[in-house]
Amino acid sequence: MKKILISLSLLLTLGLTASAALPKEGVYLDKEGSPITEEQMVPPSVKSTPMLPQSAAVHEALSQLPHAASTVLILSIDEDGAVTHEEIAESSSSLVLDQYAASSAASWTFRPARRGDKDIPLTVRIPVRFMSAMVSVPPAPEKQVMADMKEKEEQAAERSGHPSFTVKLSIDRNGKMSAPPVIEKEGTGLSDADFKILSSYIERSLRQWTFAPAKNPDGEAIDAETAISITV
Repeated sequence: MKKILISLSLLLTLGLTASAALPKEGVYLDKEGSPITEEQMVPPSVKSTPMLPQSAAVHEALSQLPHAASTVLILSIDEDGAVTHEEIAESSSSLVLDQYAASSAASWTFRPARRGDKDIPLTVRIPVRFMSAMVSVPPAPEKQVMADMKEKEEQAAERSGHPSFTVKLSIDRNGKMSAPPVIEKEGTGLSDADFKILSSYIERSLRQWTFAPAKNPDGEAIDAETAISITV
C-alpha cells in the first residue's frame, strides 16, 4: 500500500510566565493607594496567534521531525499588547521551524500585562510546539462495507469485467475523510461512462467506511494520505 504524506499539522500551545521586579525605591500603589506586590501583577494573555502560511521548507522540516519539539520564544509585549521584539530562547532542533515560530510571533497580539489598573510592557516566554508529521503508522480502514449496488452499477461492473481502481484517500486525525477521494482506473477496457458510474458507487461506499488515523513516532494521530485498491 502506497503511503503519501499530504497534511502537515502544527499544534500551537501557549504557556505564559512573566516577572518584573519592584522598583528599588518606593512601591507601586493601586487606585486605593495600597501597595501592589508582584503577586498582584496580571501577566499578558493571548488575543490572536496566527501562524504564517507554511512554506515548502517548513513542510519539509515537519515531515522530517522525528518527535514533537518546541521552540521557546521570548517576546517583548508593549502596553498596547503588540509584540515589539522576539527572540529564540530554546531551539526545536530545526532552524527552519525556529525562524517560522519567531516570524509568526511578530504579528501576534495580546491583552497587555497590568500592574494594578495600569497597562504595562512586559517580557514573556512562550513555547511553540510542533507536532511531528512523520508517518510512523499509516491510516488504515477499520470498517470496509461496500454499498448495495444499483442495477446500473451492477451492469457497469459486469460489462467491464469487474475492474479494479486505485483510490487515494485523505484521512484526518479523527479518522475521517477530509477530502473527496481521488479514484483512478487500473488497466484499460473501462469506458468513460462506466468509469463515472462505478466511481460514484465507490465514493458512496467509502462514506460508510471508518478509518484508524495515521500516527507519528510520538503516537499522536495526524493527518495523512493513503492509497488503496478496490475491485467492484
